[in-house]
Amino acid sequence: MNQNEIEEIALTTLKKTYDVHQELGAFGEKDVKKNQFWDTALKCDIEAEKAVLEVLKKAKVPIKIISEEHGDIEIGKNPIYLGILDGLDGSSVYKKSRGKGRYGTMFGIFSNLNPSYSDYIFSGAMEHSTNRLFYSTKGKGNFIITNNDKSKQIHCSNVSKLNEVKKIYIDEYFDINKKTFSSKLQDFNPLYLGSSCVYYIDLASGEADLVLECTRKGNLEIAVAYGLETESGAVMVDLDGKSLGDKKYFEFGQDKNIPVISASTKKLAQELINFISKD
Repeated sequence: MNQNEIEEIALTTLKKTYDVHQELGAFGEKDVKKNQFWDTALKCDIEAEKAVLEVLKKAKVPIKIISEEHGDIEIGKNPIYLGILDGLDGSSVYKKSRGKGRYGTMFGIFSNLNPSYSDYIFSGAMEHSTNRLFYSTKGKGNFIITNNDKSKQIHCSNVSKLNEVKKIYIDEYFDINKKTFSSKLQDFNPLYLGSSCVYYIDLASGEADLVLECTRKGNLEIAVAYGLETESGAVMVDLDGKSLGDKKYFEFGQDKNIPVISASTKKLAQELINFISKD
């Protein structure tokens, strides 16, 4: 399959998840089962992933999917692509404020079965409460599709100085992020909203300047986010300032919490590293 075909199919999958979200209504909030990470999966989590898988099967995409709720699934006898899927990122927000809060589905496709982060082909996120679809295809840039179904290119904020930062997201669910980032950045009024999907689409569209998280639970959100941020002009680096691009998905932080800095520019990422490294 060529890049345009993959893009078209991937966009269809994300649009289908919005339909599922709308059709399920309150029924989507039902607790169903524990997933592979021992989190409670909601009906909407599961059905959103099913919608993605059905589109891929119908299109006969030779792909291995790593998903939060369904685990590892191979489509076709000889898959050549790797797909990363989180059916509903921000489930707690969804359950508290369905249709009003911010949460979404994240889906990405990589060019091979043992990819580095830079091997993305497509990265996308559907924010259900606003019906906004954010996506990037390698080398083509980052885009948003809104209610009128028109595609518009978007970019990160290009903020390069820490004192010019307007919005920082920190994932305070993990103690390492509190210790590494929150404890030193309280004067910047960081936000914790409970959805990585929201953090990354806001960074990619220029609504936020920094996203500070860590590796965990298969790095599903981080893997999908890499393409979105890279195509928007942003960077994703570790605490040494090294890009995630050359790091292997299956090797980097799969079994430990490693801080990850996503910033609108490389200069801003380095300023942040210098700031939090001060005694």
